[in-house]
Amino acid sequence: MPGFLVNSVSRRRIRFLGSLCFVGVAGLALVNCSSSQPSSQDQALISVQTSQLSVVVENKVGMPLVDVEVAILPVGGVTQFTKFAGRMENAEKRDFELSSFYGRDGTQFSLRVVRPKTVRVTGKDLNNKALQVDVPWKQ
Repeated sequence: MPGFLVNSVSRRRIRFLGSLCFVGVAGLALVNCSSSQPSSQDQALISVQTSQLSVVVENKVGMPLVDVEVAILPVGGVTQFTKFAGRMENAEKRDFELSSFYGRDGTQFSLRVVRPKTVRVTGKDLNNKALQVDVPWKQ
């Protein structure tokens, strides 16, 4: 008699737990593979430049972008300062003044008060594909 005795009830439990773990791992793998994380290709499609006075966004996608939103994310991450750009045509370069960015509570962005960490640009192309670019703030 090799090993220890295991009755049929505990064998069923072991099989059930094994199959449950398999389904869980397969589900996690499916979620990770199907997530719409921004790719490095998106970084080349939208150019972002920062300065002391403005944020410059250039559309290099090859088609117009709709629902474009530019956000400045501070180091603490408490308030996100956003500016809705709407539609950006192909090869359009738009300059956004830093004073045109506002938080959810209406607070105007100021470099004197807030230390920015990242600029995030989100939008959709005409095929309804979501694009997102995160660029670190360069001073």
